[in-house]
Amino acid sequence: MDIARADKLSLSHHTIHTEILIDTSPEAVWSVLTDTANYKDWAAFLVGIKGRISEGSKITVSFQLDPAKDKLTTLDHTITVVDGQEFYWAEKGPGGIRDNHHFRVEPMEDGKTRFVQSDEIMGGITFLMGGRLAKMYLEGYQAFNRGLKAEAERRADAR
Repeated sequence: MDIARADKLSLSHHTIHTEILIDTSPEAVWSVLTDTANYKDWAAFLVGIKGRISEGSKITVSFQLDPAKDKLTTLDHTITVVDGQEFYWAEKGPGGIRDNHHFRVEPMEDGKTRFVQSDEIMGGITFLMGGRLAKMYLEGYQAFNRGLKAEAERRADAR
């Protein structure tokens, strides 16, 4: 049940939506998602978060936009957290692009979890780069989701 789509709402407004079904509990998925010190072991695209996943925390996020290159993009964000359910940031980044990036954990039947990662990019130079960014983000988020699924299920099996 993987879902992935990027939609162009206007020249300067794009949305990205991805979902993956994970065969373990929401608590187990949340535990992996908030264990930012170990992202380096499993995460693709979003390769690191420095700081705590807690309401109002300031975090530094490192993205590897092109896996063929070593270059990282690092941004600082203030996050909003609903403990055990979701965290997100909504701030301006480079080029004046506003970014509304969400990570959400939803309980499903049989103890499984739906993980949703979505984003909205708008304003600034989105009219120039929005389509390219949306495509990169879509691919990157899917890779991150697959890594999260594998790590959460691996940790659950190890118990």
